[in-house]
Amino acid sequence: MTSPQLRWIGPLLLAAGTAGFLAARLGASPPGDVAGPAASPAAVPAPASGAAAAAPEFVAGSRSIAAAALAGSAGLPLHLALVDLARQWIGRPYSAFSLDRGPGERLRIDLTRFDCFLFVEQLLALARSRPEPAQGGPAEERAALQRFGEHVRRLRYADGQVDYCTRQHYFSLWAEAAERQGYLVNLTPYLPGARSWNRRLDFLSRHADRYEPMRQPRLRACIAAKERNLTVAVPYLPLQQLPQALGSLRSGDIFGLVTRVPGLDVTHVGLIEVTDGRVDALHAAPGAGVIRSRDLTRYAGRVEDVVGLMVLRPLPPQPAPKATQPRPPAAAPR
Repeated sequence: MTSPQLRWIGPLLLAAGTAGFLAARLGASPPGDVAGPAASPAAVPAPASGAAAAAPEFVAGSRSIAAAALAGSAGLPLHLALVDLARQWIGRPYSAFSLDRGPGERLRIDLTRFDCFLFVEQLLALARSRPEPAQGGPAEERAALQRFGEHVRRLRYADGQVDYCTRQHYFSLWAEAAERQGYLVNLTPYLPGARSWNRRLDFLSRHADRYEPMRQPRLRACIAAKERNLTVAVPYLPLQQLPQALGSLRSGDIFGLVTRVPGLDVTHVGLIEVTDGRVDALHAAPGAGVIRSRDLTRYAGRVEDVVGLMVLRPLPPQPAPKATQPRPPAAAPR
């Protein structure tokens, strides 16, 4: 789940990659101000058909980090759990193209370092995988980790199929798929002053030489075919309208910086944190790692080629519908 949100700061805007955006989501964001160091669990998503090779590959100590995060945030509402987890990751390093390491596409999970999209994507998957506060023990820990891996798969890949060609390389397509699956709702069209514009998404195929997997003829051909006529309507809130919309935002909302760079939709993403009326950004930035940037309006206005913001609100898992009791037969007339 990454999209050509190439993540690069200002002039470096067309260079870094992200694992969920396009293998390169532009970390187009200045470092910002570095800050130092209970929803019911979703049912385990059914593994996608044909996803055999997709057992999660936890990098380094990521399995232990995930288990501790799942247990430690179990009692918090979803939006607060997202912010609580994000705060714990402040100071962790930034890493580009981490999904493209090693042979073949894997369901790779790394909670030790992030690009901007992986930071958001894995936070959302974690928050949706937590156990009930009263539950615990090895069995529940294994179940929660299984949920986490399946949520990452569903968010990162179209139809849950693990392959570079099915990876969600563009943020707007990632968000659209996540909304269809009930992970979030796109608030952008409902914010005052919101607009929409059509964007051609073809950055990856036009810059194939920048991405290691695109050296494979199969992947190059597959991506080129997908992007041949790929145009989407991208809702966004213009930067000048953002101050009037701040009161509608809350901690845990996801933001995407919408760009005018040809071939792209969004160049950087992060999480919103609201503290005493101040709206900040929690995000993974190139050269800085996971940071807090004070004042979302000021921060977004400093990023090159950004025209506005997309705002998404994560949703808690919905409880399974209760089985309806059959009605007793009507009494026969006498």
